[in-house]
Amino acid sequence: MNGFSQKIHLTLEAPTEEQNQADRERILRALEEKGYSPVKMSLSALRSLYPLCRESEWDITVTVVFTEEGAVATAVEAGDTTGEHYGIAVDLGSTSVVMQLVDMNTGEVRAEAREMNGQIAFGNDILTRIVYANESPGHLQEVSIATLDTINLLLERVCKETGIPAEKCPMMIISGNTTMIHFLLGLNASTVFFAPYAPVACDPGFFSGNELGLKFPGMVYIVPAIANYLGGDITSGLLTTDFYKRDGLAAFFDIGTNGELVIGNSSFLIAGAGAAGPALEGDISKYGMRAGDGAIDTVTIKGEELSFTTIGNKKPVGICGSGIIDLMAQMRLNGWIDITGTLKPGVSPRIRYVEELEEDVAVYALPEESGNGEMLYFSQTDIRQYLATKAAAHTMVDCLLESVGLTEEELDQYYTSGAFGTYANLESAITIGIFPDLPRERFVCLNNSSLNGARELLLNRERMADIEYLRETIYYVQFSTVPDFVVKMQASKFIPHTNMEKYPTVAAKLKENGVQ
Repeated sequence: MNGFSQKIHLTLEAPTEEQNQADRERILRALEEKGYSPVKMSLSALRSLYPLCRESEWDITVTVVFTEEGAVATAVEAGDTTGEHYGIAVDLGSTSVVMQLVDMNTGEVRAEAREMNGQIAFGNDILTRIVYANESPGHLQEVSIATLDTINLLLERVCKETGIPAEKCPMMIISGNTTMIHFLLGLNASTVFFAPYAPVACDPGFFSGNELGLKFPGMVYIVPAIANYLGGDITSGLLTTDFYKRDGLAAFFDIGTNGELVIGNSSFLIAGAGAAGPALEGDISKYGMRAGDGAIDTVTIKGEELSFTTIGNKKPVGICGSGIIDLMAQMRLNGWIDITGTLKPGVSPRIRYVEELEEDVAVYALPEESGNGEMLYFSQTDIRQYLATKAAAHTMVDCLLESVGLTEEELDQYYTSGAFGTYANLESAITIGIFPDLPRERFVCLNNSSLNGARELLLNRERMADIEYLRETIYYVQFSTVPDFVVKMQASKFIPHTNMEKYPTVAAKLKENGVQ
């Protein structure tokens, strides 16, 4: 392993009157002889030298962390402790935060913990949190503390589970979108969302954990962003693909709270981002919800009949993103909705007119089926909102490919990531037109590429060269400046698209089912 931290075992000669070199210099000289030079020594490590070195008879282990300013000896321990070397990888998501405690010698994940981001107390969506934090310095501090508290909670859990104290983990890598990193650092995140879209920092660098306010004495590196909406979570995610080193054309699409897209190969990289995610994750509709117990996660329709499954096998109380995409796809394939997404009364008793809404709805759980005794439904308005969101996701791909004179058919691989990309049914996503109608073997689903990339970087600091390459190479497109973006979105609001030639397998299924 060539990680961000190393533990080096040293057996040194004890000082004598003839050879009375100072402890610090004796250690640094020994490190230099092993190829570690230049190395600085932290104050905490320096203070630990006496009497530790003498009591251990100069049989010691030095922890070295590699930062942007060079190598730093951060700890000195008695004896050979090289077998006890660990690190922390963190995905700082806007909805949930995931942490892994990693064995730096083997790469094994010793523990993993997940927790809802404490920022949610200040708003479910990022923009609401930004507005709250921007109201006063006190509010910004509250949001920042909530972020730190979430990470500290996870750190406590993984350390308790493994019995490994945080002091044994000299390095932590945090990957997150630009707004999450601003909140972590107590920076004003409105700079990310509003013109001229110049964040306070895209590459904040290294900090001590204690300096940040974490209960972590080691060093923390924050994966840099490429642009305001193309955060460190995408940078680290790209490390898991390496498609930018190959000739074949590939796309990397992370759909979570936002949608971030990178297309290219070893010759070029082009990227863009937009607010494509919340609806796709289920954050629309009266009964839309995030994935959790009682959330409908799959839907199947046969003719007039509808069936579903729920997370935790509980009675349903709502529907999450994967359930909505199944519902939309199944309704289209069975003729419950037409190409425009309009519900067709009479096709199924599940399609009903609700007086108080003054519109039709598709009922996916009857009162006797639901966990709260209510009729759970997806309304015509919900469908229109959903189609607008899926159209934005589709149009991102369309616009970036067109800008470089390429088509979807030329994509050799299509990587999907984020909550939606991980859990959504691929066939359903293609059926409603979120993803292109490509041979299915070209799709690669990445489960939390942000976390995996952070761990990859933690274990191999040579990947910093890849990050530098990505930051220098990726050309970022502001979709707001694309002249026909809105026009393309209108064409993409249909299911799957106005141009059915782009979706031959969907057209074949509709024909087989006798659906117009």
